[in-house]
Amino acid sequence: MQASDFAMAGLRGCQFSCYALLEGEPTAHFIRMAQRAANLFSEKECDRIKTQVIADFASNLPPSTTGKPISCSNSNRLAIWLNHLLHHLGRTHPRYLMEAKIGLDPYAASLSAIDAMLAKPKRKAPISAAIDTRRFRVALSFPGESRPFVLAVAEHLKSELGQNSVFYDNDYVAELARPNLDVLLQRIYHDNSDLIVAFLCGDYSAKEWCGLEWRAIRDIIKQRRDATVMLMRLDQTPVPGLFGIDGYIDIASWSPAQTAEAIVTRLRSNDV
Repeated sequence: MQASDFAMAGLRGCQFSCYALLEGEPTAHFIRMAQRAANLFSEKECDRIKTQVIADFASNLPPSTTGKPISCSNSNRLAIWLNHLLHHLGRTHPRYLMEAKIGLDPYAASLSAIDAMLAKPKRKAPISAAIDTRRFRVALSFPGESRPFVLAVAEHLKSELGQNSVFYDNDYVAELARPNLDVLLQRIYHDNSDLIVAFLCGDYSAKEWCGLEWRAIRDIIKQRRDATVMLMRLDQTPVPGLFGIDGYIDIASWSPAQTAEAIVTRLRSNDV
């Protein structure tokens, strides 16, 4: 390119212009590669790349600069690819534009940029289903007086089965703050759980909310879905609807870890 060509390039009165001067034996090969790589971009993406690289330059203007920057960029595919390289370098080498000269190997820069393009995007965490339709592996029914013990059991279960596999009410405070909570809870215990574990005791019999959950559990027993109900006794206070022929585990002297292990064992036996 002649010196006179440079004099006619850029915008009259602009603060600076950026040129790419490619030379050397592999130039033709690089140009073919760059044009093919740039063809991966849609027209919308090409416009976004031009906007990004112009913003990169504008961000390096001296603080004393006044007025709104005006800029233009070549729209051919080779220019688009070089703009993409400039922006990619700007992300990996902050403030590189302050240098008067960039010793840029276009091949090395292209490899880095292509690797970034081909990198698998990070998978977004799956969005949990609404609590109305979510399926739990285990649902825990208990009176508030037994919360410290049941909380420890729940933590062991979540460690073994997964955070969203166990219905423990305090894990879903926001989702349970709604009208007609009784209907939702009965749906969780009656329809949306693989195993319902009831921690029975005198306090359980006296609590209204436990009574609602116990109704759902009794209907499951009526339907002969016995395998989905597991009874734990914290004391020997009589519980309406529970008879001597019903099997349970006396966990009065058990640790939370032992209790959780028994629940997991039962759950896995149901899966067989």
